[in-house]
Amino acid sequence: MKKYMLITLAAVIFSLNAQQKIGAIKAGMFFPQACESGFDLGLEYGLHIDTNLDVALSLDWFKKEFTDKDYVGDVEDMDGYINGEQYSNLGDVTIYDFPLMLSVTAKFPFNDKVKWFATGGLGAEMLYASLTAYDKDEQDTNEESVLAFDFNWRLGGGAIYNLGEKSEVFGEIAYHYSKPSIEDDNGIITEYDMSGVMSRLGVRFFFN
Repeated sequence: MKKYMLITLAAVIFSLNAQQKIGAIKAGMFFPQACESGFDLGLEYGLHIDTNLDVALSLDWFKKEFTDKDYVGDVEDMDGYINGEQYSNLGDVTIYDFPLMLSVTAKFPFNDKVKWFATGGLGAEMLYASLTAYDKDEQDTNEESVLAFDFNWRLGGGAIYNLGEKSEVFGEIAYHYSKPSIEDDNGIITEYDMSGVMSRLGVRFFFN
């Protein structure tokens, strides 16, 4: 039901006769709970309703590669001067995350060039994860992949600097919430907590 409501709302918004359309690209860092932080890229397309209100669809792309390790023990050299730790490689993991959102941005003028803004969004999210698991000798491998989905929401704010009548640059900090999950044939649910803070810079332009 929520999915159909979101699709209907998007269709209604983009059928409006707005004076201008908007496009934006933004990039920065995302700090999800499920893995370490990484680079995040976002694209945005929507309507410039009036001077201080934008409505847009946004699509983000997040990728993170990491190695899952298991602690084995401490080691030291023959003379006992250099200490270290040993780990076994359990597997290599790659995560791709794609949040699709409908967002509303309200702007609050500070002066002729600068505006503060608040933004909120709601949508759906798809996560793809691939795992290459190793045995104890790190020779034989077992490859598998998962595809997980969830609804999401985002709240944030930041500052805008007007470059001209049809362009602006901005910085934003937002909190993103989503926990894509998948259920196997045995009814076991695996959840990936992709909630976290994101910090990005971007440029937005306006066109007819």
